[in-house]
Amino acid sequence: MINFDTFPTDADPSALILSVDHVRRQHDSQYLLGVMETISGHKAVVWGDDNIGFGEYNYVYKTGRTGTWPIISFSPSVQSIEINVLNGFDNYADSLEKIGRVKHTSNTLVLHSFSDISKSALESFVKRVYHDILNKQKSK
Repeated sequence: MINFDTFPTDADPSALILSVDHVRRQHDSQYLLGVMETISGHKAVVWGDDNIGFGEYNYVYKTGRTGTWPIISFSPSVQSIEINVLNGFDNYADSLEKIGRVKHTSNTLVLHSFSDISKSALESFVKRVYHDILNKQKSK
């Protein structure tokens, strides 16, 4: 879940991944870290206690409150890996079908097993989300 009161830290993203007591989640998280670094062109940064982000997005609420959040990010845990999607899933139904067996909330894609999904479809989805958010920020 996205917590917009979270800020970048000096923590090591690889150490965060290794702290997850689940070998498959560690492996899948390292894979995802590489994918997101390649797509974004940014090094991974730990935000808060458990979020690994790439790039920064400056947002403004309707109330005028502003803040910063990673353009794309994920949180590894023993239970799952959650990918944060700032702009929600309204425009991504076709991409979700191609990825395979996944769940999502209003702005979080929940992955339980990378063996149940298409990695190429996941990579395409991450790339699409990243560029959509980046383009939205540029058009402001």
